[in-house]
Amino acid sequence: MTRSSTNEKARRPSPWLRPLWWINGVAVAVLLITYLAPHVSPALFWPLALLAFTYPYQLVVHIGFLGWWAFFRPKRMLLSGIALMLGWGHIGDHVQLFGRGAPGQEVAGEGVKVMSYNVRVFDLYNWTHNDRTRDAIFDLFHREDADILCLQEFFHSPNKRYFRTKDDLLKNFRYTHVHDHYPQHGRYDSHFGVATFSTRPIVARGVIDFPNPNNQCIWSDIKVDGDTIRVYNAHLASYHFGNDDYSFIASLDSDMPGDTLRRGGLRILNRLREGVLRRVGEVDRIVEHMAQSPHPVVYCGDMNDVPMSRAYGQLRDQLDDAFTESGRGLGGTYIGRLPSLRIDHILHSPGLESWDFRTLPDELSDHRPLTCHLGVRAGTTE
Repeated sequence: MTRSSTNEKARRPSPWLRPLWWINGVAVAVLLITYLAPHVSPALFWPLALLAFTYPYQLVVHIGFLGWWAFFRPKRMLLSGIALMLGWGHIGDHVQLFGRGAPGQEVAGEGVKVMSYNVRVFDLYNWTHNDRTRDAIFDLFHREDADILCLQEFFHSPNKRYFRTKDDLLKNFRYTHVHDHYPQHGRYDSHFGVATFSTRPIVARGVIDFPNPNNQCIWSDIKVDGDTIRVYNAHLASYHFGNDDYSFIASLDSDMPGDTLRRGGLRILNRLREGVLRRVGEVDRIVEHMAQSPHPVVYCGDMNDVPMSRAYGQLRDQLDDAFTESGRGLGGTYIGRLPSLRIDHILHSPGLESWDFRTLPDELSDHRPLTCHLGVRAGTTE
């Protein structure tokens, strides 16, 4: 055998590496398609919205490819490397290495601490432990002592059979103002919705109506250090998965009849489709309302959507993300039966400065609470 033929054989890919190379190519194609999700309305092609949820896991896959090829075929790192570089801006929406504990620019006054939290009606329907959960959540409120507290899936009732929520927050905390909205009502004078509590004066307020009354967004103009900021508190459309849906997802790795798999899969896909379509319509209304605001704005809420989504992208066209400005880590907020994803957000106008963003570790709901500090940048005029 000649030396040239020996070198050619050495350069030829090993048979067991060739399938992995093709899998890498398919993964790159999927990633490039996923990059379209923030730019294409689900009304045109809703499956892109589902790919958006897989982006963090795609990152892990491509990091694995980079590590593998670095050891066996360094030149092949270019395939995943170039694909990741093309979407470099999205990586920062999902991962932050260095948080910032102080404002990067001078702010007027001391600023305020903001908390956003989906409290899941304080675990009301867990009859044996709801008082314990409610007390733990209120201990969290005392510990964090936020100036502005935005709560989703808030529960309130003056009926004595229930624990106190709204009254206790106004009586036993520093909060002097509240703006609450309850589109859903139950037995014994029980009410469900969103609520914004503030230690600073709320000087104006309103509601953005959505076609689906189960979702809601309120806005509150709050005086902060001589300026006024408009705080939006929103709970956008969820997928409304029921126990049957979660049971179906949990049993996917087991033997399942074809008819059951088809019916369950179609039911899940239909719920996913309805959720993404409703959210984009809801964000359309919020963005339109924000465009008319005479004040810098803050968005707090359970968006039920990830940073790669069209709904999040619509808001980021106008606003900065407090997580990307001063957060740290992965920032996953959902801790329910589906994998942890960052679906709760605090966003703000460029005229505001955010610092010390934290995703708290407390697991008292199916969401984690978020906190950050906000201030009006010095020299910013309303």
